[in-house]
Amino acid sequence: MAQASSDYDMLRDDMAALKKQMADLVRHGAAAARHSAADLKDLPDRGAESLREQVRESPIASIAIAFIAGSIVARLLR
Repeated sequence: MAQASSDYDMLRDDMAALKKQMADLVRHGAAAARHSAADLKDLPDRGAESLREQVRESPIASIAIAFIAGSIVARLLR
């Protein structure tokens, strides 16, 4: 009987430790998700700025690419 009680106590302690570890994991996962979401908020601004820089550096190529893309879209929509 003492052995069963000891096993039960060990199991209860292990479950409590697992519960604490899972709570810590969820907490850290939520913090990482919030951090990633904050990074994604800036993504459109960074993409737009990158596009602006590309157009400034190569305006002729940018116009050509826009023309070709427009032509392809126009043909697809016919």
